[in-house]
Amino acid sequence: MTETRPSDVTSSGPGAAPSSPAADKAALASRVRSRGILYQAEHTLRGMRAYAVVILTSSIAQPILYILAMGLGLGVLVGDRADLTAYGAESYLMYIGPAILASTMAMSAGIEFTFPVMEKFKWRRIYYGAQASPLTPTQIASGHILAVCARFGVHGVVFTAVLVAFGATTSPWAWLQVFTAALGSLALGLPIMAYIASLRDEKGHAALIQRFIIMPLFLFSGTFYPLTNLPGPLQLIGWVSPIWHANELGRLLAFGQPMTLGMAAVHLGYLLVLAGAAWLWVRRIYIRRLGLSEWRGRTPGEKSRLKREARLEAKDLAAGPPAPGTPPVKVRTGPAGNYYSGNIRAVFSRGMSAIRNNRGVIFLSGFLEPVLFLTSFGLGISPMISGVQAADGGEVSYAAFIAPALLAVSAMNGAVFDSTWNVFFKLKITKLYQSMMATSLGPLDVAVGEILLALFRGGIYALGFLTVLVAAGLVSPLAAVIMLVTALFIALGFASVGMAVTSFMSRFQQMDWMMMVMMPMFLFSATLFPIDVYPAGVQWMIQALPLWHAVELMRDIAAFSFSGLTLVHIGYYLMMVAVGMTVATLRMRRLFLR
Repeated sequence: MTETRPSDVTSSGPGAAPSSPAADKAALASRVRSRGILYQAEHTLRGMRAYAVVILTSSIAQPILYILAMGLGLGVLVGDRADLTAYGAESYLMYIGPAILASTMAMSAGIEFTFPVMEKFKWRRIYYGAQASPLTPTQIASGHILAVCARFGVHGVVFTAVLVAFGATTSPWAWLQVFTAALGSLALGLPIMAYIASLRDEKGHAALIQRFIIMPLFLFSGTFYPLTNLPGPLQLIGWVSPIWHANELGRLLAFGQPMTLGMAAVHLGYLLVLAGAAWLWVRRIYIRRLGLSEWRGRTPGEKSRLKREARLEAKDLAAGPPAPGTPPVKVRTGPAGNYYSGNIRAVFSRGMSAIRNNRGVIFLSGFLEPVLFLTSFGLGISPMISGVQAADGGEVSYAAFIAPALLAVSAMNGAVFDSTWNVFFKLKITKLYQSMMATSLGPLDVAVGEILLALFRGGIYALGFLTVLVAAGLVSPLAAVIMLVTALFIALGFASVGMAVTSFMSRFQQMDWMMMVMMPMFLFSATLFPIDVYPAGVQWMIQALPLWHAVELMRDIAAFSFSGLTLVHIGYYLMMVAVGMTVATLRMRRLFLR
């Protein structure tokens, strides 16, 4: 497919000044076209400067956090039962180090090839500005990819340096794992980039990609344990996953994992073929969408939306005009009248209508994440751990130990996602809240309505996960009922604080700070291993984290072992709800009711 561009050559008038920068437009256009990829990459990197602190912080903090949490924390729990000498690793930290590099880089690819691509096609339409220049669609796509590769390079070099500092590498070829990890990330990220570029609207597709593609591939790619620990059918996920192939190449380069030359060629060839085919797909989509003819694209769910609107319109016509004497709309007055109109139901109903457009897929995705974690760690790590000491002094299986914690994590993730990404989209992108505030709705209506919507989704997630836990015999039915109510309480605390924090954000890249907060909470809140693997001073810091209180509260309920500390956990979340709701309401009033 050829890339047709309008002619950039225009003749200068007889009176044009020779010293004018635009005197020779053909030469300028030729220079821009010859360096188009670099110009587009420079533009993308300049855009990344807005969240450069986040990128650098994550590049430095991620390896340290994962090493302290998984390599040292989980490594203490694994102990000597994990004999990894057959794989060439001298310690558990050495074994998982290269895999964590490849996995975290793949996570970054899942971010940089989704929202920024949609932003430049739809929300800010930056690509169409580049289209008006001599840059070709291929150069525009290549420039974006090159800029993302530069981010991969920074992340990979810093991560590898930390691994070397901790003695987690023994081979002089360890630095080459930066390239294999980047290649694996491109093999995963470029197909996602092509799919996102083919859409004309984003209706939660990026979140579904994270949960249905990136997360399963991350969990079942042998990152934290040998792939052979999994049953045969689940090993198939690792074989097709670019992350597993990048993991194996990284281990070969970092500490000389035994591998035949033919198998190394298979890993490398698979990644090259997948990345190359995906690049051709990306190129095709960009050419069709940024070419001279209008690209129709895809809007998933559009036919269903039109049919649903037609049914509603027919229903309204059949109902006829409103009967005379319809009561007028009541508007509250008084000191708090501008905060609350008593119509929270309208905000909640509007959110439910938007959710129905996803046909239940979004609910399945929220339920699936903790189940995948439980399956992956329960099957993959359990053979390496004899058991975990419970609070009553007994011993429980590793799956029973992490199950209540994963429920707490699921409540946190669902509430934070709904109260941050979704709220930010309505606040800054679609300006939905501005339209709501133009009606009789007050800021408290909007805040409570959105938080109730987050609780509804969180309740569906928790109900599905608890059904799995009861069926597996990991919790009793009575405990499951109490844990369901507790999950809603935990989600309320995180949703209140999440919405308050989101009201201060101005760019979606700032959402990365939320990930920088949530990741250490997940890794260090005694979710995957007991807190007593750390010194007393570190334990006190962990006990200040909100997720630790949620995890411990869930484990108290699962074991029916309550104490005075249980009341502390409950009081912690009551404070989160009070502070979060107050700040969110005041911020909504300040933003829209000036």
